[in-house]
Amino acid sequence: MLRSKIKYAVLGTIITSTLLAQPSFVKAASADKSITDPNKSWTIKFNQYVGFDDETKNAITVTDSEGNVVSTNIKLLDNNKIEVDAPEGGYKQGETYTLNIGSKAHSVGSRYIKDDAKYTFELSLASQDYNYKSQVENALNTTVDRILKDEIEDDWQALVVYRHGKEIPSSYLDSLKNTLNSKGIDSFDPTDYERMTIVLSSIGQDPTSFGGYNLVEKIYNNTNMDNQGVNAYIFGLIALDSGNFDVPDNALLNKDKLIDKIISSKTTDNGWSISDKADTDMTAMALTALAPYRNRQDVKQIVDNGIEKLSSMQDSDGGYSSMGVSNSQSLSQVIIALCSNGVDPAGSEFTKNGKNLMDLLLSYQVDGGFSFDRQTRYDSLSTEQAAEALEAYKLFKEQAIGIYVSK
Repeated sequence: MLRSKIKYAVLGTIITSTLLAQPSFVKAASADKSITDPNKSWTIKFNQYVGFDDETKNAITVTDSEGNVVSTNIKLLDNNKIEVDAPEGGYKQGETYTLNIGSKAHSVGSRYIKDDAKYTFELSLASQDYNYKSQVENALNTTVDRILKDEIEDDWQALVVYRHGKEIPSSYLDSLKNTLNSKGIDSFDPTDYERMTIVLSSIGQDPTSFGGYNLVEKIYNNTNMDNQGVNAYIFGLIALDSGNFDVPDNALLNKDKLIDKIISSKTTDNGWSISDKADTDMTAMALTALAPYRNRQDVKQIVDNGIEKLSSMQDSDGGYSSMGVSNSQSLSQVIIALCSNGVDPAGSEFTKNGKNLMDLLLSYQVDGGFSFDRQTRYDSLSTEQAAEALEAYKLFKEQAIGIYVSK
């Protein structure tokens, strides 16, 4: 007797199995489900082994509200499951998407699914009320006020002030232009161009034409990247992702080459470092850089392993150490990395002895800012990094843009 035609179910966080018997047909203007993770992947489970050929692959697509096919990666899992990854850069806020399962999807024995099906979803903001909201807002208010009172001393502080909705003093931009003119555009290290590009892009300036200089070109055509090790490639990738920059075909570096450099620099224990053993800060920064590409086949497992490595590197109290010293800066970098990759730093995976990473970071507050360790007082570098981490957490909970991406 012939077996029944192939059936399927779409698996998600709160998806029921009703699709197994009754495929849902909906208009693209409505949505079966709202998602809060812009990089969510969908798993389609079949009741028979899947014939994973071009016919089946072409039958499974994701389209936007205009009916345009969105570029996604589709792969076979466990013989009877197909995973549909999010597009590079993630799904966009305010857009409605449709997961299409066409009737040409079939089993190894050429059994076809009974009917076409469409499953729509949209990316929506998570609730504005979330754990630590008041603590995060209060900490950012006092921190930004302290930075403005002391006057902006560096680029990262400018980013923190802008992200918090405060006006950047014109004196900061004037000072940066004067520095470029006085030192000469060719006298900076790669990470200097990268830092300036990230911050200028994030605060609404154009780093391809700032003070008459193209800082982005100084990244993708830089011949001195190796002088600063993997750190330069990490922040080079973050910089190129911070804005919609055109990189010429004949450039020395592009995003793919930077990704390859970062991946090839991975330590044998699934992290990154300037030595041969994973370092907390470098591992976190590498994962932040790779976050926009974590659904790529050559990146996903590396990112997952890196996140597991960060969890295993926690101290007994749940914090992080660098050179044997438990400190807030390492903690801040881990929080930024996790939020960039859609992982909650207050989640169970990073909770040790009843304390999560947000609890621990907030415990470093002193004098309107943050200390490096619990034996010292206010530290400006620790304060700006903690503020970036708090903003990253806030953006993560509100499902907005990343900390280093232009608005």
